Amino acid sequence: MSSKLDYLFEVRSVSKSYGSTQALSDVTFTLMPGETVAVIGQNGAGKSTFAKIIAGSIQPDEGEIYVKSCRVTLFPPKNALRYGIAFIPQELAYVPKLTVAENVMLGRIPNRKGFISYKEMIKRTKHEAKRFGLNIDPLRKMSSLKLADKQIVEILKALSRRASVILLDEPTASLSDNESKNLFRIIGKLAREEKVGIVYISHRMDEVFNFSDRIDVFRNGRLVASEQTATSDHEKLIAHMLGKQREQITLEKFEYPSANPALSVLNWSSRGLPSLSNVTFNVKEKEVVSIFGVRGCGAEIVAEGLVGLQKEIEGEIILEGKKRRIFRNPLEAKKANVAYVPADRKKQGLVLKLSIRKNATLPILRLLSNLGLMNSLEERKTAEKYTSRFNTKCQSIEQNVSELSGGNQQKVLLAGRLAMNPKVLVLQEPSRGVDIGARLEIHKQLKEFASEGTAILVVTSDVEEAVNISDRLLVMRDGALVGELKGEKISQDEVLRLASGNFQKNGGVIK
Repeated sequence: MSSKLDYLFEVRSVSKSYGSTQALSDVTFTLMPGETVAVIGQNGAGKSTFAKIIAGSIQPDEGEIYVKSCRVTLFPPKNALRYGIAFIPQELAYVPKLTVAENVMLGRIPNRKGFISYKEMIKRTKHEAKRFGLNIDPLRKMSSLKLADKQIVEILKALSRRASVILLDEPTASLSDNESKNLFRIIGKLAREEKVGIVYISHRMDEVFNFSDRIDVFRNGRLVASEQTATSDHEKLIAHMLGKQREQITLEKFEYPSANPALSVLNWSSRGLPSLSNVTFNVKEKEVVSIFGVRGCGAEIVAEGLVGLQKEIEGEIILEGKKRRIFRNPLEAKKANVAYVPADRKKQGLVLKLSIRKNATLPILRLLSNLGLMNSLEERKTAEKYTSRFNTKCQSIEQNVSELSGGNQQKVLLAGRLAMNPKVLVLQEPSRGVDIGARLEIHKQLKEFASEGTAILVVTSDVEEAVNISDRLLVMRDGALVGELKGEKISQDEVLRLASGNFQKNGGVIK
């Protein structure tokens, strides 16, 4: 048995809240030298808050943190770096126009008599790369590297600062299979030879089993389980994530086997990151079909491709029985009666400085005007009709959207798209960042609009949402559809099982 003195890093009873929301509650976590710990959990489970506390981005409300048995304060991030803790986020923090060497030595570039010594900088970078067995050209511009190589440079930067703990957030979300294996080969070597402690957040169950020594599960802001990889299994982890044993969740579903597809996607492929591989499916009239997958699985590329935001996709599309080319821009999609709700409502969906009335009618201005003159009465009636269907809480429809809560902003966005009376509605993360009440209202209204004839495709990384709203549920992984569930077969554990992939339990990091 190891004593607490052996811990490389320790968190004791840490909590964090934002107003009335308890993001993290009484979390205790330990890390041994050379240990690799995978952190898993559903969206909103507390993983990101936990990572930000370790990285020094936020200060916990309660609790203690120890590095090599010494109590420390990691906030702000420079403190975390000083204590040997390096955070490598999914959105990498590098300077694209600088070289590998300049990025690795950023903030501590060697100089002689006030002049930067590029020769010394390159020499040190080569030395550090050789020391850790990393093969990277120090003179390459960061902008010219593949994402996997950029991550390796970030790891090299962390190690060259003598980091003893490396925290990675979804490190393989946008990597190919081979790139992921290579990244974990390097991580495994660092853990084994340099005794670096590794903590990584992941949604991929096969990855977790193949590349970790321990698996910690978060749920509702708490660390609810800590399993040794060698003695755990898929069923246990799913039960911990969901807070219950394997169970099939049956909901009232609508099936229209005789209905013609309103939308068919045929053999879609693309070579980008993430890529697509022979994606084929359809959505019928009055049907809600969801595509579930973790971030980077390719589902977002499908959604964007359906509304003209992805130009590199090859394949075919059939709308209401008519074959047509994939849309080249959003205007073509709109003319074809396909509406789109983007994942980021503030940047892509709403004009925050405009009123509810204007946002709710913006997509149909031409229908509400005659010879360039707006029919103000009809505009107001339309805005009130659709925002009231979602029970939007506001002072009046003249109130600026920026003054509304996140849930009510989302309702206004949805009202505007449904005012188009689309034949096909494509939504990305329709209930992201909204409270439970708004979420239920949104799901209820989407089901009602589907029953009135709209074909609805929901792209979501929220397993609960996917299960609750779907008549049919498609699961996507690594750019391909890997399963379809419908009726009584739709359950959270089956969805997570398909999304995480087949695995060969290895009992630890591949070394």
